Formats: sequence, C-alpha cells, structure tokens
Amino acid sequence: MLQKIASSDSQRFAGRVAVVGAILAWTMAILLMAAAGFDFDAAENPVSMLAFSAEAQNLYRLGMWADILGWYIPFLVVGGFLWQRMRQRMGVDADIALVSLVAYALLGMVGAGMLNLTLPGLATLYTGHDAAGVAAAQATWTALQNAAQGIWNIEAPVLMIWGATAAKYLKAERWGYGGLLKFDVALFGIEFLLNLLGRRDFAMSVQMLTLLIHPLWLLLFGLNLLRLQPVSTSLKDAPRGQAI
Repeated sequence: MLQKIASSDSQRFAGRVAVVGAILAWTMAILLMAAAGFDFDAAENPVSMLAFSAEAQNLYRLGMWADILGWYIPFLVVGGFLWQRMRQRMGVDADIALVSLVAYALLGMVGAGMLNLTLPGLATLYTGHDAAGVAAAQATWTALQNAAQGIWNIEAPVLMIWGATAAKYLKAERWGYGGLLKFDVALFGIEFLLNLLGRRDFAMSVQMLTLLIHPLWLLLFGLNLLRLQPVSTSLKDAPRGQAI
C-alpha cells in the first residue's frame, strides 16, 4: 500500500514539474526575444546585448532562468521517474541513459548560468567611456557566447542517448509519445550535424522547430502522467503493455 502511495506521489510530482517546465521553456524564448525588442538581428548579435537597457538585461536574466527551469531541471525529474521503471526492463541501458540525461542537464545549466551571471557586469563595462574597457567587454562577451553555444551543441549527442533509450521503452510499454520523443531528439541530432558542418543558417531553422517540439513532448507527457492511474514500480504489478 505504501509503495502504491509513493508511486502515485512521484508520478504526480513528475507530471506537474513537466507541465510547468514546458510552459517555462516556451516562456524562455519569449523573454529572450523581448529583451532584444523582438529584433531577430539583435538577438543573434552578441555584442548588441551589451547595450541592453537595465530592463532588457533583467528580461534576459529571467530568460536564462526560464531556460534552466524549463529545459533542464524538468527532464531530470522526468528522467529520474522513468529510470526506476526502465531499469527493471532494460538494465544497464537505463543507467547509461540516465547518466547521459544528467550530462545534458549539467551542460545546459552551465551554459545558461554562465551568460546569466556575466552580462550585467560586462554591460556596465561596455557602456563606460573607457575604450579599452569597451573592447574588453566585447571580446569577453563574444567569447562567452561562443563557449555557451559550444556547450549547448554538446547537449545533442548525450540527449540522443537518453531519448533513444526512453523512446524505445515508452513504445515497448505502450506509454505513449515515444514517437514524438524520437522526433525531438532527431531534431537535436540534425542541428548538431548542421553546426558541425558550419551550416549555421540551416541549424537555426531546425532550432526554431526544436523550441516548439522539445517543450511539447514535456507538456504532453506530463499531462499524461497527471491524467492516468499511477504506474507500479513492481514487475509483477506492471505487466508489459500497460497503457499510460
């Protein structure tokens, strides 16, 4: 009885975090565009961000927090919820998948946190009257932007490991949305390859689609967890093919 209560609580918790996380993930894109005055050129030009007003800097800061709280932490919660169930069916593959998901989250949070913490100070230096300070701010911020992009690019391979394993499990157990998860991580892989080949323009187009699909899977899966009966973690209580 206690096991069933714990399973119910963890399922509801994971579902709620996933739904809120999806909303925050979409909010992130809106906040970052609002910080740039909905000017796509300004949003893609790192140096222009140094001239943001205090209000725009605050929107950017909130956008980076929404990135962390929407794109990364919810996947840790959902991945942890799925791990115990996946491990019963898939063994060490589930462990490898979880480690990959943790790597994905850590990489993403490092990139977002790095930019979140450094913009205000560099913007102050940039708006000063010291030419050397302006040049230093430009060089430092550009380097940080490039470093963050490099970190975020590495997310794709590790997320694909988790996504492929989790999608296989969801399909085998008929939990639903395994196909959408496969499509989601495939987009990450395509974007990674395009960046690797130097096709930044095409990669940005794929990224726009990722901004929609990645939170969409999180939202739909979270709603599914909230809507359906708790899934037991016991092998004898959870026969193959149980719907969710």
